[in-house]
Amino acid sequence: MTDFGRILKDLNAAGVRYVVIGGIALIRHGVVRATRDVDVVHDPDPANLEAIRSLVTEWGATRPDGSPLAGDSLSAGRSIHMSTPFGELDLLSEQVASVSFADLLGRSEVCRVGGVEAPICSLADLVALKRAAGRDRDLADLSDLKATHGELPG
Repeated sequence: MTDFGRILKDLNAAGVRYVVIGGIALIRHGVVRATRDVDVVHDPDPANLEAIRSLVTEWGATRPDGSPLAGDSLSAGRSIHMSTPFGELDLLSEQVASVSFADLLGRSEVCRVGGVEAPICSLADLVALKRAAGRDRDLADLSDLKATHGELPG
């Protein structure tokens, strides 16, 4: 079971700059849905990447299959899915998200998740991210968002 609050608490304590997207953002925007991981877009700044690397080392994080993370796994243009002692974490780059971190952060709202304050992407950004991904799960999420909010932005 994933301890969302602990993952976010550790990201905050390490000074990592991120914005929550994915299932947790969907829940914060009113859709009832289960999720097994924390999805975030990270700031590509070198100092932020170093904070992430330090935290990954502290956690002893691995790939989901248990294999070690390669030293170059964490970079500005790469995304990575990892297992931490507290659950799964997806660190997505701006390139994969197709939106700048600064814009995403600027439109985010700080909310409490698992008792921890975290920046959650805006509804408009969540809709855009889901549309861009276009997988079956994302299309179902868009349908649920529409049922919750009516007409969607964008």
